[in-house]
Amino acid sequence: MEQVLLSDIIPKEILQEIQDAYARFTGMASLISDANGTPVTKGSNFTRFCMDLTRKSECGGRNCQECGRKGALSALGSGKPAVYRCHAGLMDYAAPIMLNGNFIGSFTGGQIRTAEVDEEFFRKKAVEYDIDPDTYVQAAKETNLLEEETIQKAADFLSSIASAISMQAYERFQLLEEKSHTEKMAQTRKSLLQKCSTNLNIDLQTLTDFLTRVADGEVAGMDDIDRGFARKMADNMMTHAAELDNTLNFMEKEIHDLTLNETVYDVRWIVQRQIESLRRIITANNCEVGYEIASNVPRLLAGDPGRISSIIGQCIRNSVQHMDGGGIMIRITAQKAGYG
Repeated sequence: MEQVLLSDIIPKEILQEIQDAYARFTGMASLISDANGTPVTKGSNFTRFCMDLTRKSECGGRNCQECGRKGALSALGSGKPAVYRCHAGLMDYAAPIMLNGNFIGSFTGGQIRTAEVDEEFFRKKAVEYDIDPDTYVQAAKETNLLEEETIQKAADFLSSIASAISMQAYERFQLLEEKSHTEKMAQTRKSLLQKCSTNLNIDLQTLTDFLTRVADGEVAGMDDIDRGFARKMADNMMTHAAELDNTLNFMEKEIHDLTLNETVYDVRWIVQRQIESLRRIITANNCEVGYEIASNVPRLLAGDPGRISSIIGQCIRNSVQHMDGGGIMIRITAQKAGYG
């Protein structure tokens, strides 16, 4: 399995809420970190000794991350929550957060003492971390003094919460995997349909142009029945082409694909087929829809015909739905910009 970040599976705000609740209940400090020891949340109930002094030291902060990570891995190896003395002399405990058997983070707590402050030890640490010794010793004395039994109970409780987070991570990971698979399948279907659509639209446009010429009497040897049939077929072709555009547009929205798919298109063909596809709505509202395309609009344009078609179709739909009778005229002009 590729490395998965804890915050990618469970939102940080949820982890923070769980952590804050644990800290309020136990009165102890707590923190959730990723597999590398990097904090995912903001520390809860952190002591001045840890937050304002040790962790603000470059060396001390680095040791804090590594200490928490090793504690969680130690718990992973033993199958029990790990209670240990941290690098700075306080008691901490940790439990791993797992996903499919992989270590993805840790839940740590503590920042407490089980004995009186050893001033000599803390003064040496202060020098090592470039902290004022007197300030460091005083901050150490401000930390809570608890019995080991109390610490062990808090560690067991934290381990249960870490297990619950692991279960939540697994469930959310499964949902994300399923969503990713569905989106990939939809993207594949969309890509295949898009390829077919480009070729099919060209064929439909060519055939529709011919059928329209037949219907308008521009092809010799055709009687009224032939022309009527040609008109019906041409209308059907435009309807099918518009439905194809709408299907692609729906699939793009479904998979949140906002990329433009540029190709060559004829805007006249797009307007015609959108009008035809909306014929039922137009007729139901007792409207007439016509269009005028200025002579300066090139026969072929480069762009995303699906998006252009959707915009034109929506303009027609919105106009028709707010009318009861009357006419709508679509006018399209062009303005050349740049070399294209």
